[in-house]
Amino acid sequence: MLRLMNRCGLSLLVCAVLSLGAHAQDAAGPVNAPSSITGDSASNSTSSNTWIQDGFAQTRFVISGTGGRNNPLRRKVQPACSDTELFVRFRLRYDAQTIDLPSNSRDDSPGKGDGEFFVLWLDESPGTAGGTHSANVPNVGLHVSGEENRFMVRFQSARQQFGPVLMGDQDHLIVARLWKSVPGEQTAFDQLDLWVDPDPGAENAPQASTSTTKSIQTVRWIGFSTGAKTEVDDLIHVWDVNLHSNWRDALDLPPNAPPKAVTAVQPAIKTVSFGRDVLPILRDRCFECHSGSEPDSEIRLDVFDEVLNQTTPFDSTKSQLLQVVAAGKMPPAGPALPKPEIESLTRWIDEGLEWDEAMMPTPIPESDHWAFQSVQRPHIPELAETFRGNNAVDHFIAARQQLAGVTPNPPADATILARRISLDMLGLPPGVNTITADDIVDGTAVDKALSHPNYGLRWGRHWLDLARWAESNGHQHNRDRPHAWRYRDWVIDAFNQNMPFDQFLRAQIAGDLIRPTSDQNLIATGFLSAARYSGNELDKEIQRNDILVDVANVTASTFLGLTLQCAQCHTHKFDPLTIRDYYRFQAFFGNGQPHNVAMTDQNESVGALVQERWQIYDAVHDRLVSVKRKQGHPEPIYVIPKSVIGGMKPDERASFDELEQQFAKLPQTWAFVQPREEPPGWPIIPHEMRWPLPRNPDALRSRQTHLLLRGDVQAVGPAVESGWPYLFPQKQPSDKLTRLDLADWMTDPTNPLTARVWVNRIWQWHFGVGLVESVSDFGTQGTPPTHPELLDYLAAELIDNDWDSAHIHRLILGSATYRQSHMHSAANAQIDPDNRLGWRWQPRRLEAEAIRDSILDVSGRLDAAIGGPSTTDDSSRYSVYLRQKRDQLPTHQVLFDGASGITSCARRRVSTNALQPLWLMNHDFVQQAARELAEKSGTVTNAFQTALGRPPSASELTPLNRLADQHGLASACLVILNSSEFVYIP
Repeated sequence: MLRLMNRCGLSLLVCAVLSLGAHAQDAAGPVNAPSSITGDSASNSTSSNTWIQDGFAQTRFVISGTGGRNNPLRRKVQPACSDTELFVRFRLRYDAQTIDLPSNSRDDSPGKGDGEFFVLWLDESPGTAGGTHSANVPNVGLHVSGEENRFMVRFQSARQQFGPVLMGDQDHLIVARLWKSVPGEQTAFDQLDLWVDPDPGAENAPQASTSTTKSIQTVRWIGFSTGAKTEVDDLIHVWDVNLHSNWRDALDLPPNAPPKAVTAVQPAIKTVSFGRDVLPILRDRCFECHSGSEPDSEIRLDVFDEVLNQTTPFDSTKSQLLQVVAAGKMPPAGPALPKPEIESLTRWIDEGLEWDEAMMPTPIPESDHWAFQSVQRPHIPELAETFRGNNAVDHFIAARQQLAGVTPNPPADATILARRISLDMLGLPPGVNTITADDIVDGTAVDKALSHPNYGLRWGRHWLDLARWAESNGHQHNRDRPHAWRYRDWVIDAFNQNMPFDQFLRAQIAGDLIRPTSDQNLIATGFLSAARYSGNELDKEIQRNDILVDVANVTASTFLGLTLQCAQCHTHKFDPLTIRDYYRFQAFFGNGQPHNVAMTDQNESVGALVQERWQIYDAVHDRLVSVKRKQGHPEPIYVIPKSVIGGMKPDERASFDELEQQFAKLPQTWAFVQPREEPPGWPIIPHEMRWPLPRNPDALRSRQTHLLLRGDVQAVGPAVESGWPYLFPQKQPSDKLTRLDLADWMTDPTNPLTARVWVNRIWQWHFGVGLVESVSDFGTQGTPPTHPELLDYLAAELIDNDWDSAHIHRLILGSATYRQSHMHSAANAQIDPDNRLGWRWQPRRLEAEAIRDSILDVSGRLDAAIGGPSTTDDSSRYSVYLRQKRDQLPTHQVLFDGASGITSCARRRVSTNALQPLWLMNHDFVQQAARELAEKSGTVTNAFQTALGRPPSASELTPLNRLADQHGLASACLVILNSSEFVYIP
C-alpha cells in the first residue's frame, strides 16, 4: 500500500491490479510474493492488492512488448485524486541492445526498426488489456521524434511534447506533474509537465510541457502501456513507481527548512501604530537626550537605522531599548514609563518595528570633510624666479618646503636614477634590456619604462595586492581555483596597454554586465570573485554573507578609500555612513556570486553538458540521501561531493568523468557573474568545492538584500535596494540600480573619491608613502594629506586626461622631487624628521617578487615568458607567475612580507628578521644564482657591474677580490647579492 498526503491533508491509499496475461516479470525472477513499494509518508506496508501479476511481480519489473497495444501493469488509486496537482515518478532502464532507432531497422517485419514506445498513463478507468489509454488521457513515457527515441508527455498525438533522448543501459528518473489550470474537483487535469533526471532546483523549469482543453477530472488508475513499436525481445526495467503531492517528496528531498537571511515574516495583524502609539512616547520621553547629531551616549532614537542598533525586530526580549525602559533605568530623570507605554513599545518591536519615514525621515548626512568635497583644480603656486622645478609637482612640493624652511636635495646622478626607475617601474636592475644611464641623459627613460612589458608585471602585482588575489578558496579546505590566473594576466595586460583607469574600474566592477559581452570583461570580474570561500554546508548563508561582506568592503576601500565595513553592524562611529548605507552598497553584489565560467560562444551546448553533469551528480546525491534517511539519519542529511562521486555506479562514473574531461578542455575563468536576463545563460562550469554555493539562477536573480542587525545573518532587518551612501548625490533610478550604475557613479568626474584615491596610490608606490598616508581610509580618521593641493592637482590631471595613469607616472617620474638624491641633511631632519615634505629621496627595500626576479635576472636564469597558468616555486619564471595558494605561498614571499591574498593589502609592511639574511645567504636558489653570476661574469668587476649597475670603487673591489681568490668568485658574487644596495631602490 502506498500512502501520501495531499494538499488537504487527506491520506491517499494507492493500490493496483495487474491485468492477466501481461508480459511483465520480476527482475529477480518469478517469486510467489507480493510487491513492496515504498510510500512517501505514513506507511511502507504491503498488501495483497498492491501490484500483482499472477503472483509473479516484485518491486522491480522487467517489461517486454507483445507487438501490439498492451497494458502489462495497472493499479488503482484509493481514494481517487481530483486535487489541483499531483506528481508521479518512476525509474526506468532500457536494455541498450534491444533499442531500435527509427532509422536502424533490423528487418522489414511490421513494427520492427521503427523506434520505441512505452508510457505510464493516468486515467479514470483501468481499461482492458489491450486498451490504448490515449484519447485525452495523460501519458508520460517514450515515443519516436524524428530519428530519435525521446521521453515525452502527451494527452493525444496532436498534443505531445518531447524531452531528452532515451539513453540505453542508464537508470533514468522520470517525474511528471499533472495539474489543473482551473482548480476544482469538476475541472479537467489539463496541464502536464515532464522532467528526466531532474535537478532538485528545476521545479519551475520542466523539460517538456503540454496542455489540452479536455481530459480526465480524476485519477483513479495508473498503469503502463506498450505498443506496436515495443518488441517481444525489448527489456524495459521499471521500479520505484510512486504518486506524490509535491515536488520535494517526488525527489526524496528533505522538507524545506525555514529560510535563513530572508525577510522576517510580518504578523497578520498590527495592533500598534507608529504615529499614534510609539512616536509620542519616543518624542516625549526619549528625544530630549537621544536625538540630533550629538545624542547622549551616542544613541539616537529619532533615526530608524539607529533604533535598529538598540532593538531586535520581532523579539522584544532581546531588545536593549525595552530592557532599560522596563527596568526603570530610562529615562534617567522623571517618572518611569507607565505599563501601557511599555506594552506599546513591546508590541511595536514584536510586530516588526514599523517606522514611518514620512513622519521621521532618515536625515541625509552632511560633511565638510575635505575628501567628501568635489575635486577642484588648484592654482599652481608661484615661486621665486630662482626656483628650478621640472613641473607643477615640484611647485606644490617646494611651496610647502619653503614655508617650513627645508631645502630639497640636489638631483641624483644618472646611474642612480637609471637604477631607481628600472627597479621602481620594472622590478629589475638596470641594463640594456631595461633602463640605462644613457636613457636618463637623453630623456627616454620614462617612455621606455612605460612601454616595457615588465611595467605591467610590476604594477599589476601592486594591484593584485589590493585585489587580495589568490588561486585557492582559502579557509580550512583551501580548494584550488585553477582558472584564477586569467585575472592576473588581465591586470598585467591592462597596465601594459595603459587602459584608462575608468575602464579598468568598470570592467572589474561590472564586466559581466557590459554589452556586448567579451571574455576580457568577464575575466576582469576576478576582482570581485577573489573573495575567500569556506565550503561548510552547515552555515551556507553565513558563508555567502561573508563573500558579500568581503566584496563590498574591498570595493569600497580599494576604489573609494572608505572604511565602509565600520558601518556593517551600526552607524559608522566617525564618518557619515549608516548601516543602511552599508547594505545598500552590498546590494549591488547580492544577485551575483563566483563561478567558473566557460569562455565560449557555444553557451547552449555547454549548458546542456553542464545540466547533464548535474543530473548525474544530483541523482546520486539524492539516492545517497534517501538511503541515509531510510537508515534513520536525522535531518538535515548532508553528503559531501567526494562521497557523491565515490557512490556513483560504474556507468554513472564513466559518464561523469567523460563530462569532466570535456569541461577541462574548455577555456574558463574564475569570475563573478549574476544570472543573465537574456538567454542563453552563462556557461557555468562546476567548480570543485566541498560544498558548492547555490546554483539556481532564478533563486539568485530574485534574492533581496536585507539589513542585518549587528551583521548577523539570523537577525534580519528590512529589505534594502542597491545604492551608494546617502552622503553623495543620488540617482533617481527608473529601475533597480546595477553594478554598472555603481561603476558609472564611481568614475563620474564629480565623484570626490575615486580619482584622489587612485593618484594617491600611484604616489605611494613610487615614494613608499602616499600624500594621504592611510591610502585606503580617506575618512575623518584617516591621515590628512600632506599636500592637499597637489593631490587635487593630480586627480584633476587624471580626469582631464581621460583617466590616463601613464600621464600621472610621467608627471611624477619627471619631477625634481622624484629625481633628487637620498643624501641625509641634519638641518632638514631637525625640521621634518619623517621626510613628509619630500626634501630627499627615501630609499626602500624591494618587495619579495622584485628581490627574487632581480637575482634571476643578474644570474642569467630568468625565464622571461609572459602569461599563462601559474607555475611551481622551483620555476625560473617571474615571481608574479608563481602559484598563489593561500596559506601556502612561496617561501621568499612569506619571508619578505608579500601579500597574503587573504585581505586587501594597501601597503606592504617592511619587517626585518633573522630568516631573511639566512635565506639570502644559504638558500639553494641564491647559492645557485651566485654560481651562475660568477660563471657568466668571469671577474668581480663584471659581476659587480651586472648586479649593481656601476663599477666597484677601490675600497669595494679589494675585499671582494680577496674573497674570490680565497673561496672562489661565486662567494664574492654571493656577497654582492646580499648587499643592501642590491635589494634597495636607491
